[in-house]
Amino acid sequence: MKTFLKLFLFFCLPVLVLGCAMEFALRQIPNAYQVKADYLKVHHNSIKTLLLGSSHILYGVNPEFLTADALNYGHVSQTIDIDYAILRQHVNDLEALETVVLRLSYTTLFEQLKEGDERWRLKDYTVYTDVNLDSNLKDHFEILSVKLKYNLERLYAYYILNKTSQHVNARGWAFKEKDATIENIEDVSMRVAKKHTATSDALYSENYKILENIIKECNESGIKVVLVTMPAYKAYIQHLDPLQLEKTIMAGKLMDSKYKNCIYLNYLDDKRFETSDFLDADHLNSQGAKKFSKVINGILMQ
Repeated sequence: MKTFLKLFLFFCLPVLVLGCAMEFALRQIPNAYQVKADYLKVHHNSIKTLLLGSSHILYGVNPEFLTADALNYGHVSQTIDIDYAILRQHVNDLEALETVVLRLSYTTLFEQLKEGDERWRLKDYTVYTDVNLDSNLKDHFEILSVKLKYNLERLYAYYILNKTSQHVNARGWAFKEKDATIENIEDVSMRVAKKHTATSDALYSENYKILENIIKECNESGIKVVLVTMPAYKAYIQHLDPLQLEKTIMAGKLMDSKYKNCIYLNYLDDKRFETSDFLDADHLNSQGAKKFSKVINGILMQ
């Protein structure tokens, strides 16, 4: 038995040490989740506008062009159940909060991160923020949530090439160092629209209830909610499922009419946004984000 234990430790201890070292190194890589969580802790008593949602908000609204002190707490693939968790976690700490801007996209009522292919992103909330989510053991570790190959690439990029995968400004808006040139946007639009079209409406009722709860709880705290459907490229819009799109828009209109603290703004096919304003089929680039942020600011200042 002693011989077995010695052999076990001989082979397993180096693996354990290596795993711990890799986990530590990965956690030292700067990331948007940590940036936003830290900003919220420091500025919790001055933030007046909180922006929540997926990459549409993340890339599409730059708080630097908003008059009121704002934090963009959007993230790639962030779904409405996580928006709700963030709000519930921090609403009592945000002493100056007046407005929540919440994306209501084509996918919002039909998806949840924990149910999709990008479930691994849950670890970014459990590791780097204090947002309470339903999670399991692997969601608390980088090395258990992400494939080894990808983690090695991240370590090499940061420690050897001195590169980070994502850039955000002080208030949480994500940007590309150089906006990508859109190529074959028509084909890309069709593929992305297909990807975003739900295969079922199994999550619709639950997500609709979450949306309504967000608005109700904000109303109880004297907070306004601005629901926003972001601009998208025309070919992307043309390939959307009419029924899914209608259910999304109708949900926004119903919330607008039902709750005095809520307004719904649909900019999906807003003609002010041209091809040059888009990063891809459904995301604004830095130029488009500046334009859209000024539009939203005009609404918020009314």
